[in-house]
Amino acid sequence: MLNYMKSEIYRVTHSRAVYMTVAVLTALPLLVNLILHWTDGITPGFRYGTTSFSYSNIIINPMIYCYIACIIAAVLYESGRRNGNLRNTVAYGVSRTEIFIGKCIVSLITSLVILATVMSVFIGSAMLLLKHEGPAGIGTLLREIPAVSLTAVAALVLGILIFELFESTTVGMIIWFLLIQILPTVLFYMGLRFDAVMKVAMWFPVNIFRTGVVMNMSQCIVLWDTTDGMIKCLITGGVSVVIAGAAGLLLLRKRDLQF
Repeated sequence: MLNYMKSEIYRVTHSRAVYMTVAVLTALPLLVNLILHWTDGITPGFRYGTTSFSYSNIIINPMIYCYIACIIAAVLYESGRRNGNLRNTVAYGVSRTEIFIGKCIVSLITSLVILATVMSVFIGSAMLLLKHEGPAGIGTLLREIPAVSLTAVAALVLGILIFELFESTTVGMIIWFLLIQILPTVLFYMGLRFDAVMKVAMWFPVNIFRTGVVMNMSQCIVLWDTTDGMIKCLITGGVSVVIAGAAGLLLLRKRDLQF
């Protein structure tokens, strides 16, 4: 498996698609901050040219880390399925479970590098270009990262698993979105009428973050700014990682036995 991981790291570091993904993810927040800075300079009384408003775009959308994790998984391994690399690797004696574990580790390393790059540009440009005003500070933004980290890892692992099980990347992303976003949302709204369903629904990360963030121009109240809230985020994320990882190992081991 170590040799497989080395080959994957080499492939990732020489992939044009990966560098393009980093460029796009870095350029988008930079562009937003440039627009806010430019608009603030030409519009008297403009209220949104602040670091708080810029940070709020991420703070109120914690699941964005999960969506990007899914995109990274798709970018890393879509071409491998199309080119038949997976079949070749299996033919050389590497099991699907070993491939799965290797992909998860390499994807996690890649995601951390991308996260560090994007957030450095985002925060740096905001601090340089925008007024340091508003209720949302850099501390709240940075604490969001560990709060969402395990949930994002679970989303990454689930994405890799689904892309292993389904040939079509589009189908895989739809199924991933149904499991991560649609199913928890349906349960949440059902829970408004049935208390038992709400108890289940509130263990899904998307519903925890949906009800755990209150953000506007005058206040910023987030779940992870309290010890109990941070612990709940980490527990939920940790359980999600275990479920996604166990599902991957069981399903892919079963597929190995069929060959």
